[in-house]
Order: sequence, then C-alpha cells, then structure tokens
Amino acid sequence: MFEFYFDQMNELVFLAEVKNQHLYYKKMNKAAAKLVRCQGEAGMRLESVLPEPVYHSLYPY
Repeated sequence: MFEFYFDQMNELVFLAEVKNQHLYYKKMNKAAAKLVRCQGEAGMRLESVLPEPVYHSLYPY
C-alpha cells in the first residue's frame, strides 16, 4: 500500500539515509525522478543527484 501512495504523490518525495553526514537516497517517487531526471541507482548521494540549491534546501530536514 505504501508503494502505491508513494508513487502517486505529486510532491517530490525522497526516502533517504544519513551516513557520515551525507544523504543517500534509497528511493524517490515518480514526481521526484521526473524532476531530477534521475537515471542513477538507489544508494547514490543526494548531492550528486539533485541540483545544489535543492540539495542544500533539503539537507537540514
């Protein structure tokens, strides 16, 4: 059920893990993948996937 709602959300949603003060994405919904045009594998650092201003606005959360 979670997967269905996760992918149906219009908002950008990232499931992330913090390791060594860096965010690594585990999964992103379709809206987020479309915006960042991500082709990478889960586990990449968010800062390498997102534009810098977007990453810095998300990092504190």
